[in-house]
Amino acid sequence: MNFEEYLDTPVTLYGIAENSMAGAVLVCGPEAHVFIDGVTEWGEDVRLKAIELDGVLTSEGDDADLEPDETGIARHGIGRHYVVKDATWEVIS
Repeated sequence: MNFEEYLDTPVTLYGIAENSMAGAVLVCGPEAHVFIDGVTEWGEDVRLKAIELDGVLTSEGDDADLEPDETGIARHGIGRHYVVKDATWEVIS
């Protein structure tokens, strides 16, 4: 799924609710996941379930933040990532 063409627009996404160290995510495919703004983790009633999620798709961060600094030390972080704001969701299975 190419999220780029849907940036800053309302979206409906389907996927599996999972938790990560950086917050709650919706996994929409093998290389496609979005973070959920304001949700640090899914509750046990939602986690690992299929959900339908509505909200506005945005992006945050910058992959340039992951480049080594002037001393060659690699930086850590998640770089550019997709975030759904004003999200609402429903468990569908």
